[in-house]
Amino acid sequence: MNILILTRIANKNGNSIYNSYTQGITNNYPNTIVLDYFDLYFENGKQGFEQVILEQIAIHGIDTIFINFVSGDLTFDLVFLERLSTQCFLMMNFYDTELFFEPIDRYYAQCADIVLLPTASYFTYSYSLLGIHAISTLSLFDSALYQTLDIIKDIDISFVGDVSKKSRRDFVEYLRLQGYQVEVFGQGTVHGNVSFEKMVEIFNRSKINLNFSDTVNERTFNTHSNTDYSLVPNIMRYMTQIKGRSIEVALCGGFVLSQYATGIEELFNENEMALFNSKEELVEKISFYLKEDHQRDVMSENAHKRALQDYDATKAFAHLFSTLSLQKTPKVIYTDTAFLSHYATYHALYLFNFLFKLKISYAWEEFKLMMPFKIHFNTFFSHLKQQFHYQVTRKWMKR
Repeated sequence: MNILILTRIANKNGNSIYNSYTQGITNNYPNTIVLDYFDLYFENGKQGFEQVILEQIAIHGIDTIFINFVSGDLTFDLVFLERLSTQCFLMMNFYDTELFFEPIDRYYAQCADIVLLPTASYFTYSYSLLGIHAISTLSLFDSALYQTLDIIKDIDISFVGDVSKKSRRDFVEYLRLQGYQVEVFGQGTVHGNVSFEKMVEIFNRSKINLNFSDTVNERTFNTHSNTDYSLVPNIMRYMTQIKGRSIEVALCGGFVLSQYATGIEELFNENEMALFNSKEELVEKISFYLKEDHQRDVMSENAHKRALQDYDATKAFAHLFSTLSLQKTPKVIYTDTAFLSHYATYHALYLFNFLFKLKISYAWEEFKLMMPFKIHFNTFFSHLKQQFHYQVTRKWMKR
C-alpha cells in the first residue's frame, strides 16, 4: 500500500491529534508521503496545490489517500476530490462532524471510499443514509507522547481547555462557590495556554481532571482557527459531544470526571471514568471522589489500560488496514448552492492571504473561484481582519 496523507502538521504545542493520526499510519507504512495541505495551498495557489498532489500520486505510485480534515475546513474543490477518487482509494477523517456534517462533511464524504469518525458509532447512521461507508474509531493518539509521572497529586481539581465557553465557566464558578479550588488552564484563563509538556504534568498532578462535552455556545467566527461556526444552526447548542481530552488524561494515568455526552459509554465504562449531568451532580461526584483515593486509582488504571489498547493510533491503524478492502465503489457526486456558497466564502482566507503577500496571480484564482457564488459577507470580512492581523500587523510589530 502506497499512502499519501493530506493533513495539518501541528507545531509542537498545537493540537497533537493531527500528528498522532499521521504517526499511527507511518508507523505501519514508513514510506508514506505526508503533506500539510494548508501550507501546500498557501505556497502554490489552487492550481499548483492540485498539481503537486497529482504529481505525488504519479511519482510514488500512490494507491491510497488519507485526508485528515481540519474541522469546518473547505480548502478542497469537490470536483478535484472526485478526480482523486477515480485514481486512488480515498479515506477521510472528519473532526467535529456532529457540527459540520450538514453544511460541509457530507458533501466531501461522497467522494470517499471510507470515512473515519472520532465520535460514537451512532453518528455513522447519518452517513449510511447517504450510502457512505463510515466507521467510528473515536479519537486516536500517539500514546508515546503521553507519560505517567511519579509526582505528588497536589491539585484537587483541574481543567485544561477553552474556558471562554460560558457553560464551562458556569460549572467552574459553581464549584468555586461551593468552596472547591479549581485550577483552570487554557484559552480564557488566568494561566493562559500551556505547553504540551505542562498539560501532561497537570494531568498527572490532578486528583480529578474535569472534562466538558459542550459544543458550540456562540455562532461566531473563530479567528484563531479560521473556523466559521455561524454555519452551525442555533439548535445544535443542545448537542453534547465526546471529547478526546478524556483519552489524553487516561493515557497519562489520570482520573477523569466528565460531563455526559451521547454515546460516551463507548469511550470508557463506569469502572474507568466517572460522569455527571448537572452542577449538583458534579459537586456530589467531586465530594465523593476527592475522599476515595483508592477508587480513583483503580478507575485511572483501568482507563489507562483501555486507552493504550483501544486509542493508540498505531494499533488502531494496524487493525484497520488489516481488515480494509481497497475495493472502490462507483460514486455520484451531488452539490447545491448552499455548499458552494460556503466553499466560496471560505476561500476568502486564501484570497486575502495571497493579496497581503502580493501573490496576485494566486489571489486572482481565488477571486474567479468566488465570483459565481453568493458570499457570506460577515465571514468574508472576518477573514479579511484575521489575515490583516497575521500578514500585516504582526509582521510590522516584529520589525
